[in-house]
Amino acid sequence: MVKRIIHQISLSEIGGVQRSFSLYLAHALEKSDFNHLVCSMHDFIENYNNVKEHHTNISSSLLNKIKFIYYIYSKNYLIHFYNNLGSHSINRLLKFVPSSNIIFHERGTAWNANDRMKEIYQHNASRARIILANSNASKLMLTKRFGIDESKIKVIYNGFLNKNYKPVSQEHERYSKKFSVGYIGRLDTPKGVHILIKSAKNLPDYDFFIAGTGVWKNTLKELAKGYENIYFLGSIKEPLKFISKMDTIIVPSIREPLGNTVIEAGYCKKPVIASNIDGIAEIIENGVSGILIDPENDLSFNTLPKDAAPIPKVVINPKTQELQKPKEIDHIKLCESIVKLEVNPFLRKNYGDKLHETVKEKFNIEVYFEKLENIYKKF
Repeated sequence: MVKRIIHQISLSEIGGVQRSFSLYLAHALEKSDFNHLVCSMHDFIENYNNVKEHHTNISSSLLNKIKFIYYIYSKNYLIHFYNNLGSHSINRLLKFVPSSNIIFHERGTAWNANDRMKEIYQHNASRARIILANSNASKLMLTKRFGIDESKIKVIYNGFLNKNYKPVSQEHERYSKKFSVGYIGRLDTPKGVHILIKSAKNLPDYDFFIAGTGVWKNTLKELAKGYENIYFLGSIKEPLKFISKMDTIIVPSIREPLGNTVIEAGYCKKPVIASNIDGIAEIIENGVSGILIDPENDLSFNTLPKDAAPIPKVVINPKTQELQKPKEIDHIKLCESIVKLEVNPFLRKNYGDKLHETVKEKFNIEVYFEKLENIYKKF
């Protein structure tokens, strides 16, 4: 049996993949039967200081590069690659370095891939003992778009907090006495934050708080110019505190392989209004644990800021389970849903409570850890 797990993941930016991994690693370092090492191509940012003693920057020295190649070759190590199934560099490496202990974990980068990468996806997949997907939507993307054998893919939902987590009220620290609508996440192409800003312009009596940073920041601030009910808060170190100060959380994504923000909102018992796209419907049941809006409008932007994530060529329709062209939700329908929650506090509480029950059961750190641990033991 392998003695050490090598997690190859980038921790140089803030994102759902990085945040959930950081929470997993803290749990694994305490509970796991294995030793764990994190290998990245860059240094980590301060948000992930908990990995400091277990982190190696592969690019920092020739010795570290050689060590990483040895990890791949040796049967005493298991290499867990995160979001690297389409990596050119790993594809080249695996052509020359034999290995039988590789896991690829798809967490969303397949949506950014172009059709020319199909051969790389298939080759890397052929070198893996197992491929993990963070949702059924991710599995469908790999099978329907890239032709990867579905029998090789296992779906494991992300784990965040433990199932006994109890949300702490932040009412005394709210940003506003008005009905507060929140968004938290990257400010980038797939997130659809421009739709939220359009809705905010039509609801001047509500306050909208946008937490996060990214290449779309200046474009979005320009779009919001002149509207005093839209606030940009920048990067937030404690997402759960931010969410707890909101009355509702909005996830207006164009694509969303799962929806980590939805899960975190559920832990905080906050109702969510979200796009009915990709993996979000695997968390929210429309009209039971939240509101899902079908994306039916053509994308309302033609140009992207420099270094922005590309517009995905296709997304997963949760109703048909098929690939489709990306669309965006209608900002008027989003307005109507926000007002619906504002005027009905009982509905807000009911949706928040139901979502809380779902995420505690399906997306807790204990279940995620145990499933990974069992997979590691099979090696």
